[in-house]
Amino acid sequence: MERHWKWCIAVAINAAAALLAVSGCGDRSALPADTSLHEVGVWRIGATNSPDPPHIGDNTITVVVRDSAGRPMPGAVDVVVSMPAMGAMPYMESRGKVKPAGAGVFRASYGLSMGGEWDVTVRVRPKDGPPAEAQYRLSTSIRGLSFAGGTPAAGTSKGAPTAPGTMPSMSEDSTAGAVMIDAARRQSLGIRTEPVRIRELSTTLRVPGRVAYDEAHQAEVALKFNGWVRNLSANVTGQSIRRGQILFTVYSPELWAAQQEYLEAVRAAREDKGKTALAGSSADLARAARERLILWDLSPGDIDAIARSGRPLQALPIRSPVSGVVTEKNVVVGSAFQAGQVLFRIARLDPIWVIASVPQQDAGLVRRGMGAMIRDAYSDAGARHGLVSFIYPSFDSMTRTAEVRISTSNPGSRFQPGAFVEVVLITPTLKRLAVPESAVLPTGERHVVFVDLGDGRLAPREVQLGLRAGGYYEVQSGLRAGEVVVTSGNFLVAAESKLRSAAQKW
Repeated sequence: MERHWKWCIAVAINAAAALLAVSGCGDRSALPADTSLHEVGVWRIGATNSPDPPHIGDNTITVVVRDSAGRPMPGAVDVVVSMPAMGAMPYMESRGKVKPAGAGVFRASYGLSMGGEWDVTVRVRPKDGPPAEAQYRLSTSIRGLSFAGGTPAAGTSKGAPTAPGTMPSMSEDSTAGAVMIDAARRQSLGIRTEPVRIRELSTTLRVPGRVAYDEAHQAEVALKFNGWVRNLSANVTGQSIRRGQILFTVYSPELWAAQQEYLEAVRAAREDKGKTALAGSSADLARAARERLILWDLSPGDIDAIARSGRPLQALPIRSPVSGVVTEKNVVVGSAFQAGQVLFRIARLDPIWVIASVPQQDAGLVRRGMGAMIRDAYSDAGARHGLVSFIYPSFDSMTRTAEVRISTSNPGSRFQPGAFVEVVLITPTLKRLAVPESAVLPTGERHVVFVDLGDGRLAPREVQLGLRAGGYYEVQSGLRAGEVVVTSGNFLVAAESKLRSAAQKW
């Protein structure tokens, strides 16, 4: 009986050990946490790194491979971590030592010799089914492996395994001008891709500008009678003038006669004030004589002074119609002038205009009413905010720039007309389908991008572009949101495409 109980206990212990062994195997084949699977050919591949982010020295990448039904892949994988050559730095590579870690799970030990951005290539070699490759990006400063794309193995078609010992890098495609480039070749050529999507295009344009007088706040002094200048108060260009300040005095026979007529009409109106029959007509004559002097631009205060004194003025004062600075002076003491002749030009310094020169390629971003910041690099005056008030309808034929007028206040006359300033135009945010500038290849009259068709195929496509802002072009036609385009290495792809194309034309 005792032997029987000992035998039963031994059987139970062995059964428990077997159960634990089976459980342990199941855990080893379980999917690692936070592993995202991506479709690559007929396989679903995921990869995680430990530690995360990686560090210089030893690291481990865990690779999970499943078929479309979720079953583990029987076979093997190869893991290569590399960094392309940059300048004087040579190409670096670390091949992982791969060991199975369960059904469809593999762990690759590798080392990093320096920090930075690394490319990870995972080659899947199943016992049954086509091989495939997945590409990832690895950074020593960013958590997680970033999936960069995947294709069936180079030189193979879907469902057909690669013959042993062969590794072609490029092959022709049925699409005109298209080429097939495997992952390893993409890595060595430095080919990068990016999806096309709706982006917010916004940028700041830094352009030169010059300060100018506000033409809406300028005035000319031109008299309506002939005469001679007696005295000059505003005797130099650039002199500051206040509204109503005396600019000069004049003598004019016409004005002398008009003053006498006015004084006689005033005296007659005073004498006839008590006479009902004549009072109305005398007052009308006085008002008419006064109106004549006002039409000749004499100020009401000076006309009242003439009436009070009872004597005409030989040197009649001419006052400034606006406040500002004298920008032009065409008379001196004793000068004779004719009716309508421009004697002075006066302009205000607040507000002012800034005329900005915007390059032709950026002119489409400028809108009336948009904001602008104005800075003078040669003075300690602070930046001023202004608004685009007008866009001139033509381009400068020499500089190929559009002139944009900006109105701004100028307290203290900080900005002086004629000075050169820096203008920062704040463009509005526009939502547009956009492609990176680096993806576009100009071919004279057309623009071409290379589209990733999947399975390693890259094909040229003509696109129509619009605005350029923030390193992107607006795509008006030729691409749809979600399509993937080549953003780096496209000149090498273009050379290969041109050789492969029967028409020798994109």
